[in-house]
Formats: sequence, C-alpha cells, structure tokens
Amino acid sequence: MLHRHASHSEAVARISWCIAERRIGVITGEVGAGKTVAIRAALSTLDTSRHIVIYLPNPTVGVRGIHHQIVAALGGQPLVHHATLVPQAADALAIEHAERGRVPILILEEAHLLSPDQLESPRMLTNHELDASSPFALLLVGQPTLRRRMKLGALAALDQRIGLRYAMPPMTAEQPAATCATTSSWSDAPTPSTATTPPP
Repeated sequence: MLHRHASHSEAVARISWCIAERRIGVITGEVGAGKTVAIRAALSTLDTSRHIVIYLPNPTVGVRGIHHQIVAALGGQPLVHHATLVPQAADALAIEHAERGRVPILILEEAHLLSPDQLESPRMLTNHELDASSPFALLLVGQPTLRRRMKLGALAALDQRIGLRYAMPPMTAEQPAATCATTSSWSDAPTPSTATTPPP
C-alpha cells in the first residue's frame, strides 16, 4: 500500500539481499527519506518461520543493553555479568541459525548515535566459524553522519566487514505528490459498508 518510487524499491531489494546473505548492511538517509519504511517492506516478504527479527530502536541502551536484548529476544534469560553475557548472545545467535533453522536479523535504528564500542559489539558477534560465515544479518540504520563515521580508524574492522552500503536519496519534487495521489486513491475506494450492490 505504498507509492514505491525507484529509491524505495532499490533499497528493499538491497536489504533483502543483505538478509539472504547474512551480511552487515548500512542504510543511511536524511530524516523522512524512508529508511524504516523500506526495511519494513523488505521484512514483510520474508518467511517468518525461517527468520526472526531483533529490533533495537533505542541507541542509549549501551553495549550491555544490546547483548541483553539479543538474548531476551531469542528466548534466553540474560546473564548478569557482561563477561558471560557476550558469549551467551553469540551462542544464542548461532543456535538460532544452526539448530532452529532461523536467520536472526538484528536491526539497530538511529545507529549514527551509537558509540564506537556499541557499533563494534554486534560486529564482533559475526566472528563465527573462524570468520567463514555469520549466523545472522545486521542492519545499521541512521542518518548520513553514520556513513562518514564508518571511515574513522577506530571502526576500520567494521568498515571492512560491510557487505551493503545504501544511501537513500531525498524525495524528488514529484514523489510527494505521487504519494499523496496514491493515498487519496485509497480514501476514494468504496468500503464494504458503502459499496453499492448491483440490482437483482
């Protein structure tokens, strides 16, 4: 039920590829560019029996909070000490994929506000089977400053692992009008209660 302009469709296709390949993806764009909408559209096409979404909208939870929410989302009881919580989160992700046959999808919103330690923590969870593969897909979603931060030396290891970089362009002058036209067409459509039935 969206007006799917070209950048939206391209973002959905790239996000879907990133999930299928269990890669790290960085999706950036200005406020209102449609980043979250594109992610929701991509997720809506997935088989829910083979994927599980771990969505973290709040970047203020800290490094421990990220690991805590991963374990809790996968049905575990998060351990108290961070030194044991980290391997618990890594094991939970690996078990979800290897034994339950589901691909975890970790989505970090507002990632431009994350500290280097917070950005590194999910990257280190991808260190699986001697870096041969990752048991989950990671999507970092944020404003354009996130893309620039990736070039910092402190994040070189993360930058090297990124399999998808997509910057959503702002809407053109024509796209808002097309979106409004699409929305208006919904309100003009007859509903079951008001639709007229043909005479017998």
